[in-house]
Amino acid sequence: MDRLAELRRHVTPGAKGIEVAPYFNPVVPKSAGYDVLIVDVFDTDRLRQNASLDPKIPDGRIAEIEPVDIVCDASNLGSEVARLGLSGKIDYIISSHNFEHLPDPIRFLKGCSVALRPGGMLTMAIPDYRACFDHYRMPTRLTDWLSAYQEGRSQPSPASIFDFLSHFSQRSAGGQICETCRIELDDPSGFAPTRDVAQLYSEYLGRLSEPKGYEDIHCSTVFGELFELLILELRYLGLIDLEVAQVTRTTGFEFFAHLSNTAPGATPMPRDVFDARRLELLKIVNANLGSAVFANRPWQMPRLSAVTKRVFAAVVGAGAANRLRKWNRARKARRKPPARAA
Repeated sequence: MDRLAELRRHVTPGAKGIEVAPYFNPVVPKSAGYDVLIVDVFDTDRLRQNASLDPKIPDGRIAEIEPVDIVCDASNLGSEVARLGLSGKIDYIISSHNFEHLPDPIRFLKGCSVALRPGGMLTMAIPDYRACFDHYRMPTRLTDWLSAYQEGRSQPSPASIFDFLSHFSQRSAGGQICETCRIELDDPSGFAPTRDVAQLYSEYLGRLSEPKGYEDIHCSTVFGELFELLILELRYLGLIDLEVAQVTRTTGFEFFAHLSNTAPGATPMPRDVFDARRLELLKIVNANLGSAVFANRPWQMPRLSAVTKRVFAAVVGAGAANRLRKWNRARKARRKPPARAA
């Protein structure tokens, strides 16, 4: 997949757009003639100062940082756009690997609706948590987003920071330390947490008693179908005016979401249609949590070897192993269809 082409899928010549925090990797660079407003929490001078202090960023790339037009937290996009008199005048919004950092995703999505014209598109590249350093975290629930929205959360909670850091994982591949994997090809079993949980717990208690400044983490852990489910539920509840136009399959470690802004007074989805689609997505999500999506790859052993079975029996005891085998045979027998009568 050509990721730039996917991110530009709904960008048409002459269209007016917004790109969220592109830094020095814009999807729609102004130098290429795109009519785009750049949103960032820092102004241009601060971004260039930060880049000059970052040893990972070559000096030659500092000049490539896009000039910032709107200085604000992305969650406050709606109010800033309204202040500038641009409500309903934006054709597209592009956000690449920003959404997962937002403490209050609902407020951001509502702000995008304020900015976009009816039919305008929000396009995002979002990491699949199963294929990156979030691999061992639990997936985001609707209640996580609802709580953040009701609390007006403007920064990650101490609990979210502890969860992020205590599960932050890396893997070794070809002599390199990696924080992502290719979902189509790689074995994720090499992922392992890297931090001392006891130390992180002490830091967590410290944040509770004496809050620190803003700490940047992944606040949302989603994959394509889970993200689509959350958007479906928010739209049905009337919390957002965006609806899914398309969510792609994960390629590498990211997927792409295209959300369309509905016209004012759009007819809500009927209950039976919502229930049917929600159940369909719930079943897909349930079947693809964790490492399940990596199943049936060449590097995996679908059945236990005889040696593994003997080792298992030695560990748990022959009696327990026999009871497990008996239970498993009964379970498989229950799954067989009944024989037809002659």
